[in-house]
Amino acid sequence: MAFFDLDGTLVVGQTQLLLVKFLRQAGVVSRGFLIGAGTWFLAYKAGLVKATDASRRKGAAVLRGLEEHEAEILMERFAAEELMPRLFPRAVAALQEHQAAGDQVVILSAALEPLVRAFCARLGVSRYAGAACEVRDGVLTGLIQGPIPYGEEKARLARCIASEWAVDLADCWAYGDHDTDISLLESVGHPVAVRPRPGLRAAAEHAGWPILA
Repeated sequence: MAFFDLDGTLVVGQTQLLLVKFLRQAGVVSRGFLIGAGTWFLAYKAGLVKATDASRRKGAAVLRGLEEHEAEILMERFAAEELMPRLFPRAVAALQEHQAAGDQVVILSAALEPLVRAFCARLGVSRYAGAACEVRDGVLTGLIQGPIPYGEEKARLARCIASEWAVDLADCWAYGDHDTDISLLESVGHPVAVRPRPGLRAAAEHAGWPILA
């Protein structure tokens, strides 16, 4: 079994910001929403703000008011037009090698679940977890349901999924790029750092983990 992160691992770039830009072009979100999101991501990149659970939950507002089928169509377009051209070849090659070997592949991401689902369909991955979007009467509310697959939650999900499949985590692989993926990587027998951020690179070098760069 192999667990993969999405942002920065399989795809180069921040999917949430890419999504906001895409939805602005599609006329779904306002110019003000785009400016606000862009400003936040610039501050995040500069280290002026941190991504918190609360800020991630606010990200679901980008889909507020869309009917489920509308969101599905938009996410399919987004995956095809924006994410597929940004694939990181070495990480995708590793994923495909696992698939060819018959390994169960699971994508764990803090990105919105409709986005993760559309992306996974493109890669032939049937098992995944994303930030679940609340739906009422067939319409997305802009709220998140349940815990977000991030940090320690990814490691918890990996343990649960491996248990369901009666698989020993010592025999599993995990791929991630960010410091917050360390818990997931430490939980498996075969961790791989992908284009790692400084914190993860230091951890990987100290532990002797393979690095895909």
